[in-house]
Amino acid sequence: MKREIFLIDTNAFISPYRTYYPFDLAPSFWVFLKQSMETGNIVLLDVVYNEVIKGKDDLSQWLSGVAPQCLKRVQADILVVYKQILNDIQQAKTYTGQPLYNAKALNEWAQNDIADPWLVATAKARGYTLVSFESPSGALGASTLGRVKIPDEAKKFGVKCCNLFEMMRALQFQFK
Repeated sequence: MKREIFLIDTNAFISPYRTYYPFDLAPSFWVFLKQSMETGNIVLLDVVYNEVIKGKDDLSQWLSGVAPQCLKRVQADILVVYKQILNDIQQAKTYTGQPLYNAKALNEWAQNDIADPWLVATAKARGYTLVSFESPSGALGASTLGRVKIPDEAKKFGVKCCNLFEMMRALQFQFK
């Protein structure tokens, strides 16, 4: 059986840091993340690393100190899927034939330093499970949307998504 590997979104670092797993209250959570990255159970994409590091806070210092082996997003297999995702977003239509996403949504996902499309592309190309707290838009197709959501594009491309807690259960994390 193939080992499940998790590709983690920026919000799966920032949300725990800012809310329920701060360093002083839940140090074992951060040890778990570090160990999981070192063993390859969690993969970090270079663009996610860059998003976290620019925070200039305790989280960015922690991640810098962990020095994870970041997966470079600009690789042939990932680029092929990335282009397919951008094409899908551009061509997606509502059931009335109008563009599903507005120009702002298209422009946001087309920026090279935005992690979301790279995460979906990498998870698809490599068979990873994508970890994010982002929720799907709901009823796609009714009207034009101003934001592309990771779970919506992941579903279109057959990428498995879960939230941080589901990943923690799968990796058998326990507070000690």
